[in-house]
Amino acid sequence: MLPEKTVLIFVHGAMGSHNIWKKQVERLSSKVKILAVDLPGHEENQCTEIPNLNSYIAYLKETIEQNQVEKVILAGHSMGGGVVMLYYLQYPEKVAGLILVGTGARLKVMPIILELTKKDIPQVVKMMGTVAFHKKTKKYNPEIIEEVSKSMACISSTIGHQDFSICNNFDVMDKITAIKIPTLIICGDDDKLTPVKYSRYLNEHIPASKLHIVENAGHMVMVEQPTIVNEAIEEFLESLE
Repeated sequence: MLPEKTVLIFVHGAMGSHNIWKKQVERLSSKVKILAVDLPGHEENQCTEIPNLNSYIAYLKETIEQNQVEKVILAGHSMGGGVVMLYYLQYPEKVAGLILVGTGARLKVMPIILELTKKDIPQVVKMMGTVAFHKKTKKYNPEIIEEVSKSMACISSTIGHQDFSICNNFDVMDKITAIKIPTLIICGDDDKLTPVKYSRYLNEHIPASKLHIVENAGHMVMVEQPTIVNEAIEEFLESLE
């Protein structure tokens, strides 16, 4: 059974914010204490210095310590998945489980996105609206894309470029076999940014992992198919008890 002071912490991806997890917080907060964080430089957590991957990990460590967490389950999307994997590899003691959503052991970025983030965030947001969502989301639920795009548009070009540079340089392919805790891997079946093969690689190399491929979803699987994602997370949480 999980200790009483167990917390589920959600970490967003590049150019994201805590808002990306809204549907998960609404559904799961009755099951476990939840924190959906904004990494330094994002949304409600502005900073004076340009953050890097180490400062994201340090912020997560500080958050866990400040909340006097006994055990933590870390959920990360895309870049956030990289953050939580590295956090576990550095500080495994309190981590009871990982939830890796639309992420990978490497996170190579399209060169055009890296270039555009230096000078044209609106164009990056427009491009993400095209490539990050399933065609059915674009057709039947365009309001989802509008909401995510509005949040991403608030990010500065400095932070946007830094986030995607972090992704592009990220590589833990030779380290993930050291992840020994229960791990849920979730991926949209039409994820063009972190393709299904990335999640399959995680599943093949993390011993205690389970892979859940979600139909009719792209990179933003948790907002495109929240019910299915929430059910998978609930089942995972129950398996940890």
